[in-house]
Amino acid sequence: MNIVYLVFGNNMDHYQQVYFSIYTSSAYKNAEDRIIVVAENPSLFSSLEGNIEIIPINRDVIKEWEGKYNFFWRVKIKALQLIAQKYPLDSILYLDGDTFFYNNMDALRNGMKNGQNFMHIEEGKLFALSSKTEKLMWTQMKGKTYHNTKIDENSAMWNAGLIGISNKHLDCLEVTLGINDAMCADDVPRRLIEQFAFSLGLNEYSALRPAAHIVGHYWGNKKQWNQIIDHFLKECFMKNYSFDQIIEHVKEMNLTQNPIRVRESNTQKKLKMFIDQFFKNKRPVYVNK
Repeated sequence: MNIVYLVFGNNMDHYQQVYFSIYTSSAYKNAEDRIIVVAENPSLFSSLEGNIEIIPINRDVIKEWEGKYNFFWRVKIKALQLIAQKYPLDSILYLDGDTFFYNNMDALRNGMKNGQNFMHIEEGKLFALSSKTEKLMWTQMKGKTYHNTKIDENSAMWNAGLIGISNKHLDCLEVTLGINDAMCADDVPRRLIEQFAFSLGLNEYSALRPAAHIVGHYWGNKKQWNQIIDHFLKECFMKNYSFDQIIEHVKEMNLTQNPIRVRESNTQKKLKMFIDQFFKNKRPVYVNK
């Protein structure tokens, strides 16, 4: 099984998140599993050489992967196709950077060996979802067919923070890409296109199953988790831990004690933005040259 991450751009938080997720996957993987990082800045993973495989990409590749509709998250589908082409006999377990393992992954590995596909968790049938984007998507797409896949009351939206594709069904990536591009061509609201395309494409080959009981996805509490990860990596650096020592440290952590989602007050956010804008630092002082 290939455990795959994708990271590009210059945001150091994203690279640190991937680092931490790699450490947690290393704590639970077995000897036959391979960890692969597709990275725009591969030098940031130099300390992991020998423990992971690094596939470098550049801005030209990213631009090509975005396709003729210049769709940012199409890059994720193309990256997984690259892995499937390189390792056509292996299942793929893709993870967003803001994830962590907290339970044994045998159920995912064995399920994919038996032809099962996974995504992180089902968010609901598209027609019943309540966000503005989802309502717009349903209004525009209901009853339509995208790359031979009809959108109806059974069409479900799954969270794409984890994507598990059986080696028996790697062709579903081409279906996912076709659905994605067809939605772009129809000018569907873009925020959730890639996520919905994966939900439909993978489900065409195998009724999707959730993986939230094995992997946590803290998309709803990144601020706190970034602080936790930053402190963790600093400690590992300052104490000069070896890779094996870091993995043992991860195994001792209780990752379930920190929330993966919190609901922030909109009033608090607006007040903070107002105060930050109104009260700015004045008279900065610099050292003399």
